[in-house]
Amino acid sequence: MPFSLEKAMAAKVVLLSGEEDALRLRAMQELMSAATLEDDFDLQVMSGGDNSPIEWSASVGTAPFLSTRRTVIVRHLLRCEEPDTSGWPSLPPSALLILIADEETGDESRQRKYGTVRGQWEKAVRAIGGYIEEFKSDPKQLVESIRQEAGRLGKKMSPKAAEALAEMCGGNLSRAMDELEKLAIFVATAEQISESDVREVAMPSREWNVFRMVDAALTGNGSEALRQLRILVGSATKAEEAAYRNILPTMSRQLRLIWQARMILDARLDPDDLPESFVSQLPENPAWQKQAPFVKGKAMRAARGATLDQLTDCLGLISDADAKLKGMLPSYSGMETLEQMLLLMIEALRPSTPARA
Repeated sequence: MPFSLEKAMAAKVVLLSGEEDALRLRAMQELMSAATLEDDFDLQVMSGGDNSPIEWSASVGTAPFLSTRRTVIVRHLLRCEEPDTSGWPSLPPSALLILIADEETGDESRQRKYGTVRGQWEKAVRAIGGYIEEFKSDPKQLVESIRQEAGRLGKKMSPKAAEALAEMCGGNLSRAMDELEKLAIFVATAEQISESDVREVAMPSREWNVFRMVDAALTGNGSEALRQLRILVGSATKAEEAAYRNILPTMSRQLRLIWQARMILDARLDPDDLPESFVSQLPENPAWQKQAPFVKGKAMRAARGATLDQLTDCLGLISDADAKLKGMLPSYSGMETLEQMLLLMIEALRPSTPARA
């Protein structure tokens, strides 16, 4: 369901969350424009990590000065881990409390904690009859969504150019929207944003670099795989941080997708029309059926160069690297652990028998 400004404005408490931060912030701007005047005295921005829910309620509950609504925006909501809604029932009709569940950084356990906190806040907002909007993009509609966003900027994009941008932005619509702003400036008065414009201007995401690294490993290109690894790490002293933040999780996800693609190839099935009996055998995360067409296409192409056993070995190497970085297995530095993992992966993927199907 698309964001409804009318329904949000009718509520006293609004919660905006979801993985697409650009859409989330656009909704926040729409609410601000509708509820407040420029340089408004009746607008205050607080932080979930610095201000308490009691402070939010006290501020938003005061009478507005010039506007019809007193608006308080709370950023980084998830940093407030204990929802306190005791002040909400007494909020006057003029109150508009906008809670923004900004994305937060942290390891896997921390992200699970944030997910729990988000659920608690959603339950609290729902209980008072507030408005909740979770901004997610549909992977299957991602390319078309990018083309529509280009249209908002007065530009046109071919499906191929939009797909290239989606790929370079790691399948994230918000990142693509940010890059479109730059691309619109770059092409100036030109009507069309071409694929070559995208390749020249767009900043590749870390997910894109990880895919390039995995793709290089699958094709036995060790120098390119190591080059992409060093781009991802940035500095040898930050190897462990980079590994936990995105390298190992993203590699694992991509290899699991390629592993599923290999299963599809071995079964000689149509990747876009799988029988339910086959789908039930596939992992739920990442779910093959929910992937964007260009993601499926990349995985299918990559899977032609490896067997299921080889891909299983690669997933085992990622698990070993994770254990080494955590001190559960003997290792040297974080960077050497990652380089060794990559080189062993390339060795494991060396063709012994043809894998194509």
